Amino acid sequence: MTKDPETNDFMMILQFANKGALGNVLSKNFKNILWKDKIKCLYDLIYNLQNAHKLGYFHKDFHSGNLLQNTKFGITDSYITDFGLSGPASEQKSNYKIYGVLPYIAPEVLDEKPYTSSSDIYSFGVIMAELSSGKPPFHNRKHDFNLALEICNGHRPEFGKGTPDIYKKLSYKCMNANPGERPTSNELHDTLKLWYGAIRGYKVEKREYGGKDIKAIFEEADKEIANIVTSYKANPDAIYASRAFSFSNLPKPVNSSVITSYLDEEENGG
Repeated sequence: MTKDPETNDFMMILQFANKGALGNVLSKNFKNILWKDKIKCLYDLIYNLQNAHKLGYFHKDFHSGNLLQNTKFGITDSYITDFGLSGPASEQKSNYKIYGVLPYIAPEVLDEKPYTSSSDIYSFGVIMAELSSGKPPFHNRKHDFNLALEICNGHRPEFGKGTPDIYKKLSYKCMNANPGERPTSNELHDTLKLWYGAIRGYKVEKREYGGKDIKAIFEEADKEIANIVTSYKANPDAIYASRAFSFSNLPKPVNSSVITSYLDEEENGG
């Protein structure tokens, strides 16, 4: 913290993120981002989110515009920023308002249920999909009531070609319509730490998933990155700035058949 000597305004000095927001990084450099880089990014982010959740705080505006990257000595680190809407569970307000970027908002929040740490986890799952496709979620859709309705009915963002099934399963678990069945930030941290360790060749307890080597799974997926089409035409009403929403008569959130099949396979040990 410091103070402007002329105006006496208080100011905060923060670390400069030289790569900018994650969404911009993906749009400019997607083809050069390998899966080990994506997992490193998610591991950094869940570490940050885990620390907030340990303090009882929820972010409440978790999207790729609020995730920054900084590269130093060839290593890229990712950070969560803009905690302007964050707050502890004890500060839930009675005059409920929906605020954020629509594709990242959890369906129960759209349905005017209280925001919880699980709502942040839903947004994390959307980020996982965005990292795999290189495109903003629902870029081709108007961000309006109809999209909110489809999200409540189980519609979720697309994944990029060649995305490993273990990655899709984890993302779909995060985007489960039932917030009580989403993984916690602690559980996500443990999984991503394992994946990151396996990819980097560290000695980890579980190097395989379903009989396949985790490192090999993601290295195989790297071969498809060049074949993923990242160019797109955005709908002029696809708005990625945080704003207020007011929806009524949305249905109770449910999972689509696609998500259900992935989640059932996970429960059956697939």
